Amino acid sequence: MLTVIMCHCADPFNFYPGPTPPDIENIKWWGAAYGSALRPCVPLFAMLTGALLLPVRQETGPFYKKRISRVLWPFLIWSVLYNLFPWVTDLLGQEPECILNFFPYSGDGATNQEFTTSLRNIAWMPFNFSLLDVHMWYIYLLIGLYLYMPIFSAWVEKASERAKLWFLAAWGVTLFIPYFKAFAGPYIWGLVPGMSFTRCTTSPDSTATCSWGTICATTCRACASRCWQASRFSPQAGWSPSPGSAP
Repeated sequence: MLTVIMCHCADPFNFYPGPTPPDIENIKWWGAAYGSALRPCVPLFAMLTGALLLPVRQETGPFYKKRISRVLWPFLIWSVLYNLFPWVTDLLGQEPECILNFFPYSGDGATNQEFTTSLRNIAWMPFNFSLLDVHMWYIYLLIGLYLYMPIFSAWVEKASERAKLWFLAAWGVTLFIPYFKAFAGPYIWGLVPGMSFTRCTTSPDSTATCSWGTICATTCRACASRCWQASRFSPQAGWSPSPGSAP
């Protein structure tokens, strides 16, 4: 939790709001250095979810009801409120620029005060977050984990050792996908390095693919370490405690 807080404290140095200071390059360098060192907190948080909940011992229905209901309703309420905020500022007679006082990193795209824009953002909530609730990305990931866990848990308990190793190999390959896209993307898909995240948040035509594709990839990575533990230390694998080991 401490690293998550520190990671967010480093973000203003990478996305500096306000007038540009003369030493902006130095500020961004240190922001990138600290941010890179602290960034593992994000996958560790996801892996912690898998470590605490796998294997799933509940029936699928009760598991979904207990876990998803805890995050779904607060997520829906707050997402709607965030997306209605620009329209509310218009009702109060405020200028569009005041929105950036609350969402300084959202850019000019978040200053649209039309009610139809708010409704469109709300309609896209099942597929992706908007510029006003970018921080909700983790809830999309968490719900994806909850949906995936009962299925993945059943597979881990029944799969052979060879199947688990193949899964881990496939997971290892996916770790290099971001680097492949960064270097080969411009030549294959016409992407600009570093811009795929922006496309996910601004292009309605690609939101579903980007958001749910990210969820699927991340859930596989988050559960991979648990799969490795299950393959090594499960009774099916023939493991037994060695003398002197913890019970």
